[in-house]
Amino acid sequence: MRNLKLWQKIILSIVILFGGLVGYGYWYLDGRDGREPSMLAFRAHCAACHGVDLKGTAQAPALVGRALTYGDDHAALMRVISGHPDLPQTHNWQGQVPEKLIKGIALYVSERRQGYVSTAASYEFAPQNMPSVNSQHHRFAVEKIADLKSRPYSLAALPDGRLLVAEKTRGLSFISNGQQGALVKDTPRVWDTILSVQGAWLNLGILLDVALHPDYQNNGWIYLSHTDRCWLDCGSIVPVTMVRVLRGRIIDGQWRDQQVIWSVHRDQYTPVPDGVAAGRLAFDKAGYVYVSIGGKNTYDKLHDLDTPFGKIHRVHQDGRVPTDNPFFVPQADRDPTSTRHTVWSIGHRTGQGLEGHPQTGAIWNSEMGPRGGDEINLIQGGGNFGWPLYTNGLNYNGEWVSIGTDLGLDFPIEETHLPVVDFSPAPAISNLTFHQGRAFARWNGDILVGSLKAGALYRARVKDRKPIEVETLLSNFGRMRDVSIGPDGAVYLALEHGEAGSVWRLGPVAN
Repeated sequence: MRNLKLWQKIILSIVILFGGLVGYGYWYLDGRDGREPSMLAFRAHCAACHGVDLKGTAQAPALVGRALTYGDDHAALMRVISGHPDLPQTHNWQGQVPEKLIKGIALYVSERRQGYVSTAASYEFAPQNMPSVNSQHHRFAVEKIADLKSRPYSLAALPDGRLLVAEKTRGLSFISNGQQGALVKDTPRVWDTILSVQGAWLNLGILLDVALHPDYQNNGWIYLSHTDRCWLDCGSIVPVTMVRVLRGRIIDGQWRDQQVIWSVHRDQYTPVPDGVAAGRLAFDKAGYVYVSIGGKNTYDKLHDLDTPFGKIHRVHQDGRVPTDNPFFVPQADRDPTSTRHTVWSIGHRTGQGLEGHPQTGAIWNSEMGPRGGDEINLIQGGGNFGWPLYTNGLNYNGEWVSIGTDLGLDFPIEETHLPVVDFSPAPAISNLTFHQGRAFARWNGDILVGSLKAGALYRARVKDRKPIEVETLLSNFGRMRDVSIGPDGAVYLALEHGEAGSVWRLGPVAN
């Protein structure tokens, strides 16, 4: 906004803020109500036989509470709705119902089968200690480690057994022996919530991810991402923010030796709420740092290489820019407002998770789609991951996602990288990690990823870029913001519920 007149800045700030609040709130609250098209289509075409509650009638069996004869994922449901050779022709809705509604009905049934609750209701999950849970490869116990004073965003397990927890509107603190300690002093400033609507927080200026340097035991470096906030000094009449990455050390309870590792020009700061900021951090085996940036602006910016939005960025661990980045520009030739020199991949929606594989160093992300289409991706340098032109999901109102075509985007799907693991219907997946450690040795190398709306913890085993096992370890347990692995392989979960949060541990139980 550097070259705009004052009155233009005022109008633009108001428009972006209003649009961001409305759009973010609509996204966060699922866009579901009594007029939701896929639910109405189910009631119009399916409920007479299968029941409004999907529990079946004398005319047709239940669609919930049992295994389905012809498969129960949304793709199998779409095939049945479109006509199956073993079913009467009256069950074939192909040509009678628009294809988008066939997909919408399939997602609606899948969501009901999974028992997903609304986003607002997910804040009311009441997790409890679980002394024994059976899974495919291990039996484990779940126990609460500590209560948190506010909602968390991330966890980092230290080599000495302590945990570092980042609370979005409070700050950074240690958890030791089941107790949360005092806040670390002099970390980046955070601000209280602007507005809360049915559990959805609208924030501008929060703490995001915390990650340890791969050689933390020797150098003590800790990396933080947060949404740096400015206001009148940015030429805006409303607060604006953008993700910034720092590193520092914690010495005697104080944040010291701070260095800025990645940041953007203040012309790229926006008033779009920070719930879509992402800000996840990861390291590869060569020591490069990766940071995910969500769609904290309009979607036409996601494929603009000069903007940071909807992309994953890559820098050296000290903030220098690698000259082999796919869109590298020498400093002497750079536009000071551009971020193309740090761009690693594009076409991302909301990258809720980012992690380097502990053996190969390959970077993976977990990403929220719209309704349907949550995904886990293997990130490739220079890669295009498709959003908003390609997605396995629908809009929350059941319509096709037409954003990409409306924006005039035109690239073949063959030029994009497709998801390795697809989650449809979408459970609102959050951060992911790879298991390593003796506690659950038969999970080693598997992906563990949490979810928000479903309150679930999933385990995915991938071979040759295809999922060969996807298991739900916990469901309807709690909104999982982060998953972290301790030195012995124990699994730690950061949950948000109500206006606060908690930390839980998965430990092995002898068979």
